[in-house]
Amino acid sequence: MSKTVVFIQGSPRENGNTRALAALARETLALSGIASAEIDATRLKCSHPGCLACGRCQEGPDFRCQVDDGLARAVATLPDYDAVVLSTPVFWLGPTAQAKMCIDRMASLVKCSDAGALATPLRGKILGLFATGATERDENLDILERQYRVMAEYLGMPFVSALFPFCDVPAGQAVAEPEFATVARDFGVRLTAMLGVR
Repeated sequence: MSKTVVFIQGSPRENGNTRALAALARETLALSGIASAEIDATRLKCSHPGCLACGRCQEGPDFRCQVDDGLARAVATLPDYDAVVLSTPVFWLGPTAQAKMCIDRMASLVKCSDAGALATPLRGKILGLFATGATERDENLDILERQYRVMAEYLGMPFVSALFPFCDVPAGQAVAEPEFATVARDFGVRLTAMLGVR
């Protein structure tokens, strides 16, 4: 069975560097026969941004947000993929608000029993972080990477990341910089290997 990857795209700039570099990673995946899709978090229709903390997703057997909007429907598809990649520029030491809405709604994909047991259809799938930042790595990207590495461990998901510090070149031009292009393609290679595709 072929492997599939979804990129949650959180960049509000359609011609931005994050999207352009993610396209290189997706091209690399395609060379190995791995299909990839994109959820454009900046275009999802939502009746409520983020999670309402209503708890209704915990009441039934389904792993689905009970707020029936485009955001919930997109998040409900994540278990259909073999890898989920959060692709975002760093805004104020974190992902964009658009990307964070998806992440918050992912609470609907996790159920905790009274005994503390965790169940999720994401267990065993890969969580990726693909993040660009305009300043040095220690001030923003490392913080973000640590946060999502912890999430991956909590959910039982292998983790892979590609970080792009000092990515403050004009919009869409990062792909012309060899060091950035190499990191993007290497992410695709590493993700391919983790998916067990040769």
